[in-house]
Amino acid sequence: MNIDNDLTVSICNNDLTDQPIDVENVECDDNKRKRKAPPKPRKTTSECWKYFDPKMEADDDGTIIKWAYCKWCPAVFKADSRLHGTRQLNTHYKNCNDNPDIEKFRKQRKLAFKKNIGENDAGGSSMGTLETWKYDEKDIKQSLIELIVLAELPFKFVEHPAFIKYSAKMQPRFNLPSRFTIARDISKFYLEERKSLLNFLSNKDTTVHLTTDTWTSSCKRMNFMVLTAHFIDDDWLMHKRIINFRPIHSHRGVDIGRALLECINGWGIKNVMTITVDNIASNDKALEYLVENLPDKYDGGKHFHIRCMAHILNLIVKDGLKAFNKEVDNIAMAVKYIKHSSQRVANFKESVEKTCTSKKFLVSECSTRWNSTHDMLKTAIDLKEAFFDYDFNNSSFARDLEEIPKRVDFEVCRKVVSFLEKFKETTKLVSNVSCPVAHLWFGEVLGIDKHLREWQNVNASFCVMVDEMRKKYDKYWGDYKKINHYMYFAVILDPTMKSDMIEIGFRHLIENGCVPMEVDNEGETFLNDDEVCEKMVKKVEKDMRLLFNMYKEKYGTKEGSDLPKATSSQNTNTTRRRCNSFFQEKVGSKCSVVEDELTKYLKEPRLELEDNEDFDLLNWWKLNSPRLPIVSKMEKDILCIQVSTVASESAFSASGRVLDPYRNSLSPSIVEALVCTQDWNRTSSRNITLDTLEDLMKDDELAKEIQDGLDKQKGELGYDSRM
Repeated sequence: MNIDNDLTVSICNNDLTDQPIDVENVECDDNKRKRKAPPKPRKTTSECWKYFDPKMEADDDGTIIKWAYCKWCPAVFKADSRLHGTRQLNTHYKNCNDNPDIEKFRKQRKLAFKKNIGENDAGGSSMGTLETWKYDEKDIKQSLIELIVLAELPFKFVEHPAFIKYSAKMQPRFNLPSRFTIARDISKFYLEERKSLLNFLSNKDTTVHLTTDTWTSSCKRMNFMVLTAHFIDDDWLMHKRIINFRPIHSHRGVDIGRALLECINGWGIKNVMTITVDNIASNDKALEYLVENLPDKYDGGKHFHIRCMAHILNLIVKDGLKAFNKEVDNIAMAVKYIKHSSQRVANFKESVEKTCTSKKFLVSECSTRWNSTHDMLKTAIDLKEAFFDYDFNNSSFARDLEEIPKRVDFEVCRKVVSFLEKFKETTKLVSNVSCPVAHLWFGEVLGIDKHLREWQNVNASFCVMVDEMRKKYDKYWGDYKKINHYMYFAVILDPTMKSDMIEIGFRHLIENGCVPMEVDNEGETFLNDDEVCEKMVKKVEKDMRLLFNMYKEKYGTKEGSDLPKATSSQNTNTTRRRCNSFFQEKVGSKCSVVEDELTKYLKEPRLELEDNEDFDLLNWWKLNSPRLPIVSKMEKDILCIQVSTVASESAFSASGRVLDPYRNSLSPSIVEALVCTQDWNRTSSRNITLDTLEDLMKDDELAKEIQDGLDKQKGELGYDSRM
């Protein structure tokens, strides 16, 4: 049988589809060669084929060609690369409304309603703004980093099945990173942010104020130190940044001092104006070490040490509360007894519902913080009647306690709470790190003195309490000469107060016998109160001028000599000056004296404000800095002085000092990276709270990456960590 003839007949009879033939295995009789099959379709490489299914099918004329079926809609296109190309495919998939990636290709952004979410606002407010939105994988990843850091989540959170499912529903195109990838992304983000901050802090014109605190972790009993930098930027905005969080060998002053010096050098900080610490002996030793070893110090380090006002207030109040131990303890023990059992709490709530309208409930007391005693007493007083109802319905209450609170106890404690309100308000005020408070310090100290004097004669018991508090007050603030003079400078540099308020404050001290009598220069007669006050104010202004001269030398220009000289009409002016030389000699230097900035500022009248009128001190100096460039620079540095070591949000919360649970394998450098990154990404400042930290890896690979990055940055500063 002739194969070629049969094949020809088959094709002519259109039997090709009914009788498929394997052409590759058909041999020709003439040359015995294999007949080649049609070329196989080429591999698709275009991006568009991710959105189409290719199929080989017959065209209208029966020709077999490639077709492209859209994966998301019924659209079908001819797709032979030699005949049709991929232009129409690219156009379709970028405009197909059923394509889940459509937003990625659309140039027009979508409108989205963005809620206003505060720092402590769980669900956000109903208010917001209408903004445009476009899918950006980089932004989503950055938001994921912020979620992990700010919410203090373990890195393996990204691998939790529930979170993976949630992310797929929210945005299926986003590929979740692994816990190891997110850990490295966070370390990379930390090093990038640190470098940016380092460039600012290491600038020779940047002045930094530091606050530090130390404590012992409850797990592993490790000693930790946190160091926070405070500064005002060129836009006159106040900033607070945790720059170090690391373990230290002990709480000894020298060890703390060495650790602080290493941190300061590690950041390349050249201008540390002050450092604020709690009032304990080890901190005194630490700052002595710093003053001896820091190369550049303002005023030779004479005003370098700032004592935490909140800590001193805590010491003052704790001494005073001893006078009412009996009344306070009766209420405190009753609160502790009730909160010890869930059944007692339930019974007490029933008593509250029957006798009280207050929506508050009992607050536990922390023995180390007077503010918790204040809050415990305040809520207990509001629920006073509930205690008596509870006693009436629960006989075990009086039987189990040595002494239950009486009505007289509540009345005494009501006065104690009223007395303590001033201290709580002051503590909250001076603990604010989001705006300047240094200029308010002197007025608050005088306000505490006035408060103690007013309550001294309430009754005998309060007299005893105030006497104890007065001893502690006088120890730290009784001698005006021992008060850090920067606090006086801050008052003077407030245009609404100036030297007038310093004079009023000094006069208050003189009238109340806080300033010893002084004799005149000849030592013959005593100075009167006005003369003593004037002398005190002049001494402060003199010290302030010394600081101004230092700023003038560092940041200012020479007055007069650097001014451009006149070149026109020089001969005429020379003759005129010779004629006036006689008068010039007679008037001396009066005509040539030009007031410097500080003198000009001090002579200007004090800015008067209306009652309850808001005044933005930083903005005022920002607007007046072109007119008073050197004084404004000095004011910017002094205003940033911290009078407390705690942030206002956690000044009355012991939970801000907790570092639990802490996994043993977590490297200190990783902990520092997490804590600093968390702080840098917060809009408001807080103390450190790490509720949970998970192990990152079983080896130190990530810790090594962070340490290598830190060493590289230190190397750029020329700092050797081994020194």
